[in-house]
Amino acid sequence: MNRPNALDPVSIEIVRNALISAAVEMSIVLKRTAYNYIINEGQDFSVGLFNELGETLAQAPGLPEFVCDIPSAIHSIIDDIGGIGSFDEGDIYLTNDPYANTFHVHDVNLIKPVFLAGDLIGFSCARAHWHDLGGASGAGSMQATEVFQEGVILRSVRLYRAGQLNEDILRIIRENTRLPDGVLGDIRAQVGACKIGEQRYLEIVERFGVSRFQSASQQILENGERQAREALARIPNGIFEAETCLDNDGIDLERPLPVKVVVTVDDDSINIDVGGSAAWCAGPMHANKNTTTSICRMVFKMLTTPTEPANEGHFRMVSVTIPDECIFNAKRPQGTWPGFFALEALIDVIKRALAEAIPDRVNADDYGKCTPAHIKGSYPDGSIFFLADTEGGGWGGKPFEDGENAMLFGDVRITPVELLESKYPVRLTQYRLRPDSGGPGRWRGGLGVIKDYLCLAPGVNFNAGLDRQVCPPQGVLGGGSAPGNRIVIKDADGTETVLPSKVTDYPVDPGQTISFQTAGGGGYASPTERDPDLVAHDVRLGLVSSRQARSVYGVAINEANNSVILNETKRLRQSLNANQRTDSLPQTAVCS
Repeated sequence: MNRPNALDPVSIEIVRNALISAAVEMSIVLKRTAYNYIINEGQDFSVGLFNELGETLAQAPGLPEFVCDIPSAIHSIIDDIGGIGSFDEGDIYLTNDPYANTFHVHDVNLIKPVFLAGDLIGFSCARAHWHDLGGASGAGSMQATEVFQEGVILRSVRLYRAGQLNEDILRIIRENTRLPDGVLGDIRAQVGACKIGEQRYLEIVERFGVSRFQSASQQILENGERQAREALARIPNGIFEAETCLDNDGIDLERPLPVKVVVTVDDDSINIDVGGSAAWCAGPMHANKNTTTSICRMVFKMLTTPTEPANEGHFRMVSVTIPDECIFNAKRPQGTWPGFFALEALIDVIKRALAEAIPDRVNADDYGKCTPAHIKGSYPDGSIFFLADTEGGGWGGKPFEDGENAMLFGDVRITPVELLESKYPVRLTQYRLRPDSGGPGRWRGGLGVIKDYLCLAPGVNFNAGLDRQVCPPQGVLGGGSAPGNRIVIKDADGTETVLPSKVTDYPVDPGQTISFQTAGGGGYASPTERDPDLVAHDVRLGLVSSRQARSVYGVAINEANNSVILNETKRLRQSLNANQRTDSLPQTAVCS
C-alpha cells in the first residue's frame, strides 16, 4: 500500500524501537517510584503507548497477561464519556471496571490521552495492582459472592481535568483502602509513568511529523500482522480440543468447574471457542470477555511470534467465541477477584489442544502461575500490613528440554526474603524445591517449591488461592501430570492441617507455620523415553526420588552410587511400556 509521507524501512524501525524504548522508560519510572513492593519488587504492572484509536503500538516487558488488555480500558472510557472527542488535553482517567477492562478491581488502569496542537494523537497508559481497595477482606476475598465484597469500582473516573488534580477523587480512594499512603503513592507513580510516556511519545511524533509518524505506525501494525499470518500458516488447519477444570468456585467446594476450548484453524484465521466451559457460578471465578480475549491473543502470540514485541497487528486474525452465561463473560455484580485461575487454565488448554498440530512449539501445563497469598495483620501502632506473595512453581516440559523450576511469569519477581523478614512479623524457615513435583516425561516438568512462613505475632490471618488440586497440571503427548498445589498449616508439635485450595481470613497463631507448596509442571512425552542417565542425575540432585525413578520412569538406581542398573532398567521399561499399550487398547467383549 502506497502512503503519502511514507517512511523508509529503516526509519520505520527507528520509530518502532523508539516507542518500545519509551515504554521501557515508563516501566522504570513506575517501578522506582511505586510505594508497594507488589509493584516495585514483584513488578505486577504493565505500561504502554497506543495510537489515537487505542491500538497497541508498544508495551514494555511486564505481565504478558496484560499485553492486549489495556486497549479495552481505553475503549471503555471512550464509551463511558461520550466519544473520543470528550477528552481534554491534560486529562487523566482511572478505571478498574472488572466487567470491561481489567482482571479484577485491584488492577487499576491510568489512561492519559496525548495531544499535539490540540489534536488527540495517542494514549499513554499504566496498569498496576493496588494492594487494597476496601471490600469484605483485605487484599481480596476468595469467597466473594458479588463484586461489592471485592472493593471500590472506579469506572472511567477523571482524576485530572485539563491538568488539574481532582482532590475529591483522592479523598474517596484514601477513605476506602486499608493502605492509604501506599495506594496514593502508587497513583502518583502511575501518573509519573504516564507523563514520561506522553513526553517521549510527543518527542517521537515531533521528530518525524504527525503524518509520517502515523504512516509509520500503521506500517508497524501491518508488519506485525504479516509476521503473525506467516506463523499461522505453519499451523495445520483443523479443529482441536482440550479441557481441564478449576477445583471449585470458592463457595461449593465439591463441584469442579470445567474449562474447555475448541480451537479452529483455517488458512488465514484462528478461532478459540470457550463454549464448553462452566456457566456462571456463585463464587468469584469469573473473567470478563475482553480480558478472556486478551488471554487468547497472548497464547496465540506465544505460539506464533514470541520474540517480537507485541502490537495490535499481531492479533488481527484471532477471534474468540464466548457464550453469554459463561465464567469467561462476567456480568455485574458477579465476583471476579480470583478469575485469573480460569484464565491461567485457559492458557494451558489452548496449548494442549494444539499439541498434536504443533508439537515442536507447545509445552505441557504449568503450576498455575498465579498462586496469590496475602498474610495480614497489624503492627503495634495499629497500622495494617499485607505481606503479598505470589510464589513460583514448575513449568511444563518442552519439546527439547525440561521445564523450569520455581518459575514465576512475565517480569514478576520473587520478593527477597530479607525484605519480607525485615518488614513483617514472619520468619522463612524453609524455602526449597519440592521433590517429585515435576510431571514425568521424556522431558520432565519443572519442580514447584515449598515455602514456609513461621508466624511470630498474634492476630495474623491470610488469604490464599492455590488451585489445581482436583485437576493438577497435565502432561502432553504421553507426559504425566504433576502433583497439585497445597496449603498446609503446621503446628509446633508437627501436626499438619491441609487446607482447601482457596481460603479467606484463615487465622494463624504465633508459632504456627503456613506452608505454601506449589505444583510442578506437566511432563512432555512418555517418561519411559527419558534418558536413564538424566533420571539418575535427577535422583542425585534430589529432584526425583529413586522410588519415582523406578515406578514411573522405569529406571533402577544403584543407591550406593546413584548409577543406572542397566539390565533391571531394560526389564522395568519393557513392563511399563507393555502396560501402557494394554491401557490404551479399546475395551472389547470376550466371546466364548
